Amino acid sequence: MYFCCGKFMQTALIKQIKQLFLKEFRMELKNKYALWSLVLLLTVSVFIIYTIQKEASNKVWHSLFYVVLIFGVVQNIGRSFLMENSGSLLYYKFLVDSRAIILSKIAYQFLVNAFFLGVLTALMSFWLPQGIPHFTEYLITAMLFTLCNSAVFTFNSALALGAKNSSLVAMILSLPLLIPSLLVSLRSASKAISPLDSHLFIQDWGVLILLLIMQLVLSVVLFKYVWEE
Repeated sequence: MYFCCGKFMQTALIKQIKQLFLKEFRMELKNKYALWSLVLLLTVSVFIIYTIQKEASNKVWHSLFYVVLIFGVVQNIGRSFLMENSGSLLYYKFLVDSRAIILSKIAYQFLVNAFFLGVLTALMSFWLPQGIPHFTEYLITAMLFTLCNSAVFTFNSALALGAKNSSLVAMILSLPLLIPSLLVSLRSASKAISPLDSHLFIQDWGVLILLLIMQLVLSVVLFKYVWEE
C-alpha cells in the first residue's frame, strides 16, 4: 500500500513538473522579444570581438568564449522566479508541490542556457574558427557548467524574490556558489585546448556532476521553507 502511494505521488510530481515546464515554454513563445533581444545582444558582442580580434589562438578563443558565456548566464538570471508576480506564486502554492516548482524552473533555466550556449558556439565558430583538439569534451564541460548555473541561479532568484533590486541580490548570492563550478570548468576546458587523452576529463566531469547533485538536493530541500514564506 505504501509503495503504491509513493509511486502515485512520484507520478503526480512528474506530471506537475512537466506541466509547469510547458507553461514556462508557452509563456516564452508569447514573449519572444526577451529571448531574441538576448540573442541579438550575443550576436553583437561576438561580432564586436570579431572586428577587433579577426583571428584568435585556442587560449584567446577559450577566454573570450567563457567571458561571453558567463555574461549571458548572468543576463538569464531573471528568467525564473523574478518574472513571476506574487499573485501567480500564491496561486501555485495551493495547486502544486513545491518540488515541482523548483525543478521545473531549473529545467527551463537549463533549456534557455543550453540554447544560449548553442548560439554562442555557432557564432564563435563562424566568425572565429577554432582548432581545439577535444572540442566535444570542451562543449560537454560547458554544458555541465550551465547545468550548475541553472540550479544555483534559479534557487537564489527565489531567495531574492521579495528584495529590492532582486536581480542584483540574486547575482550576489550566486557568486560564492558559482566559483567552484567555474574553477573546475575552466580547468577541464583548459585540458581540452591541449592535445591530452580524453580520459583526463572524467575526474573534472565527476566533480561538476557532484556539485550539480548537491545544488539540486539543497534547492529541493531548502526551497520548501522559502516557498512557505
